[in-house]
Amino acid sequence: MVKVIFYNLLRSKYNIKEMMVEPGTINDIIKEILEAQPEMKVNDFVTSVVFYKGLPIHYRGFEKIINANEEIIFTHFVGGG
Repeated sequence: MVKVIFYNLLRSKYNIKEMMVEPGTINDIIKEILEAQPEMKVNDFVTSVVFYKGLPIHYRGFEKIINANEEIIFTHFVGGG
């Protein structure tokens, strides 16, 4: 299983902190999340950034394979002033 942690927009909008999913590409993981949490919207993931082993992965890199027993973080960059 892969541990998925949600920060910022996804955490506050859907009140979900983390979940466990099957390994696969980030796109596969998003599909599994959307099936388990139908209130979530795919657009929220398209605009997100995934952190994997401390490195950011943007939408164009979501074919990256995440193996079992690993962890990813979905977040959005937010600003303010």
